[in-house]
Order: sequence, then C-alpha cells, then structure tokens
Amino acid sequence: MNDFFDNLPSAKQMLKLIVFLILLLIVAGLVAALVKLLVPILVLVVLVLGGVYFFSRKQNGHATS
Repeated sequence: MNDFFDNLPSAKQMLKLIVFLILLLIVAGLVAALVKLLVPILVLVVLVLGGVYFFSRKQNGHATS
C-alpha cells in the first residue's frame, strides 16, 4: 500500500493539471460560443448566395420552370 502513495503525483503537479483542465474548458466554451454565433451568419450567406445563383440562372434562361 505504501508503493501506491509513493507513485501519486505531487500537489504542484495536480494543481497544474487542474489549472490546465479549467483553461481547456474555458477555451472549449469560447469556441462553442463562437460557432453558435457564426452558424446563423453562415446560413444567411448560403441563402443569399443560393438566391443569387438561381436568379442568375433564371436570367440566362437555364431554369427548368
């Protein structure tokens, strides 16, 4: 049982790990918030570009309807 306690990491190493994991969670949250913010903008851009594409096809007489 004494070998088990000898192989445990030190308190300083554990503190570094905890700080690193907290920073990782903060970065992941920021990335998720940024993606959540950019998805509606991306959908709007796709809709506008699709509208321009189909409008230009209709102007050139390539539309099926």
